[in-house]
Amino acid sequence: MSNQIEKAYINQFKAGFEQAFQQSTSILRPYVEVVRQASEFDYYDRIGLADDLSLVTTRYGDNPMSEIAHDRRRVGLADYDQGKAIDEKDLVRVATDPTSSYMQALVASANRKVDDVIINTLTATAYTGKAGATTVAFATNNADDVTVGSVSNAAGGYVGSTYHNLEAGTEGIDVDYRYTGTTGASSGLTLKKLKAVRTTMMKLYGISQEEVLPCFIAAKQFEDLLGIDEVINSDYAVRKSLSEGAVTTFMGFKFIHCERLPLNSTIRSCFVFKPRAVKIAISQDITADMWRLPAKKNIPYIYVKLGLGGTRMWGENLARIGCAE
Repeated sequence: MSNQIEKAYINQFKAGFEQAFQQSTSILRPYVEVVRQASEFDYYDRIGLADDLSLVTTRYGDNPMSEIAHDRRRVGLADYDQGKAIDEKDLVRVATDPTSSYMQALVASANRKVDDVIINTLTATAYTGKAGATTVAFATNNADDVTVGSVSNAAGGYVGSTYHNLEAGTEGIDVDYRYTGTTGASSGLTLKKLKAVRTTMMKLYGISQEEVLPCFIAAKQFEDLLGIDEVINSDYAVRKSLSEGAVTTFMGFKFIHCERLPLNSTIRSCFVFKPRAVKIAISQDITADMWRLPAKKNIPYIYVKLGLGGTRMWGENLARIGCAE
């Protein structure tokens, strides 16, 4: 049980509580598809491509039959919770009841957990097939290359082999942290990497040319952008990013700050995706409650819980960009 509340005693500090600097809302939730789910597992169907139309060369011929792919993705749920007990004798010693501040801190923690689940879902193994027994992994990067999963290239022939590595049995787009369009060294977020993502998605018909894509990056990648002439030079961009100290949109991307993105050693995984790429199922949205614990001298107890799971639905419009920090 925490003894940090002693720092708020009346004879030591002024009344009132200030929250620590933290991410208090979910950053990624507005950018994914959210559904309700009441079962442990649920399945979401996907319809593939029809065969190309054939030239009619005979009269009174048989009706053509197209085998349109039909599969499904499985979503399993998990539950998360956290709580905080407050000693009664501490409550009477402070001028302001800290209960609501503690509740806000726990809800902020729950919102961060939502982002963690979404981020993990982006590259986690997806389960498909009638019973969800078939696995589909996310594409893994290949040195100096843009890797495209063959499942995301189902139509075939859209993505060429020049600086594209087609990986069998996987889906998604993975831009290596060394990608420069040719053989290159480690680099941060660059225009070549962003161009590669947009071009590849368009080749896969995952996006249309006029779409603005959310691009989730950390603080270091914003620094990278502010070092790119095309971004900060007003001859290329309408907004004066250098004078404002921030880059919001450029080249069809909307840049969104998120520090919870995975960092493996010195390589940060940044992501670009459309809402259709990920489906998040919620069984229990963030719920906060408070009661007293009879076994603990009837002290107040704050409790927050959350139930959700997710799956990657489409790899054609989901990309991971490796960025050296």
